[in-house]
Amino acid sequence: MGRLVGWHTRVGDLGLRLLVLHLLWIAWTVRGGVVLGVFPASAAVHAVVRRDAMHGVDGRGVRAVRAEFRAAWRVELVPANVVGYAVLGLWGVLLLDRRVLATTDLGAAGPVLAGLLTVLTVAFFVVSAVLPVLASHYAEGPVRLLRRAVLLVAARPVLALGNAVVVGTVLCAYYLVPGLAPVFGVALPAWLSFSTLWGSGVLPGAVRAPSVEAAAVA
Repeated sequence: MGRLVGWHTRVGDLGLRLLVLHLLWIAWTVRGGVVLGVFPASAAVHAVVRRDAMHGVDGRGVRAVRAEFRAAWRVELVPANVVGYAVLGLWGVLLLDRRVLATTDLGAAGPVLAGLLTVLTVAFFVVSAVLPVLASHYAEGPVRLLRRAVLLVAARPVLALGNAVVVGTVLCAYYLVPGLAPVFGVALPAWLSFSTLWGSGVLPGAVRAPSVEAAAVA
């Protein structure tokens, strides 16, 4: 009975923490004018989730989480936007290619190119799913992060695919049950994704640049 109560308590605490992170994500996305705020806010969510997974909650209340989130948002203001819009641009190219293939008659080559583009789209989704976790764990530029994500997918395809399935399942749940998205938002897939990759042992110990790490947890 005590174990069951403890399990319910942990689930409740986790749900509350994810809700707080989602509300902070909304506030700091708006603070950045949405366009400049959404990617740093998402990176800040991953920074808090990362510290929780690596170092534990340590009884930190809402004020401590808010201060940690604010510091991480400021640190990630430029790097997260660079990485985020680079990935968004690549997705734009893929979607434009799909539009062109759908509206252009390429004869016998059309189905082949469509199949190749589908495979490429799935592969890029798998890469995109691991990228936010890697960006929170490594202080690197967009090119090195993309390279690291591709190498991870190539070296550990089952793990990377499993992570993508986890993220995709959450997105599908948000679509089927719209009420979940306003409550958990980015925080739930971030927590599940980091827990998946961190629990696998594929991520080494603290490798974030000292200055970034210190600012994020100050």
